[in-house]
Amino acid sequence: MNTQILIQCENLVKIYQLNQQSGESVEVQALQGLDISVRTGEMIGVVGASGSGKSTLLNVLGGLDRPTGGRAIVGSHNLGTLSTRALDEYRRLKVGFIWQHGARNLIPYLTAVENVELPLTLSGQVGASTRARARDLLKLVNLQERMGHKLEELSGGEQQRVAIAIAIANNPMLLLADEPTGELDTATAQTIYDLLRDLNKRLGLTMVIVSH
Repeated sequence: MNTQILIQCENLVKIYQLNQQSGESVEVQALQGLDISVRTGEMIGVVGASGSGKSTLLNVLGGLDRPTGGRAIVGSHNLGTLSTRALDEYRRLKVGFIWQHGARNLIPYLTAVENVELPLTLSGQVGASTRARARDLLKLVNLQERMGHKLEELSGGEQQRVAIAIAIANNPMLLLADEPTGELDTATAQTIYDLLRDLNKRLGLTMVIVSH
């Protein structure tokens, strides 16, 4: 069993400043001294009520928000001290994201295979190998028959499968999913979780999944 720690959060604090209509600023403490450790290759679920800080934790781990206090370390990256440029590179190359809403995951005027190609192209991969990689990823999520379809031609479950292919396109070390089945029926949601578990085992990919 792999005992290496990939994620280590210690006394993690995140405070947001909210401006009210009166002009006054109010502090909202989304994370209050959180401690968590996740081993390489683990798949964990974070469950809690709305407003409990689940999405904030993903935003910090994904490099979208900097912690206000404490430490958040992923691999060799201290997310509180990385430069803006290094944090941008971390987001592009080290982390895969899956969001609840399909429209946030996909570009509607592109086909499924073109959507998967996009992150590869942005990371500097071009040519026939890029299209081949995108096709292989869609086969991995069982969408080999839907590669040429656009967003409006795909079901909600199929859209999330494309989103998963996009999220793993650059071989990230961490996959973050924010309520990935929130808009799906129970049966379809189960197929998505089954797919994530299968990818976790096959790829050894560390996953943190938020659910309500």
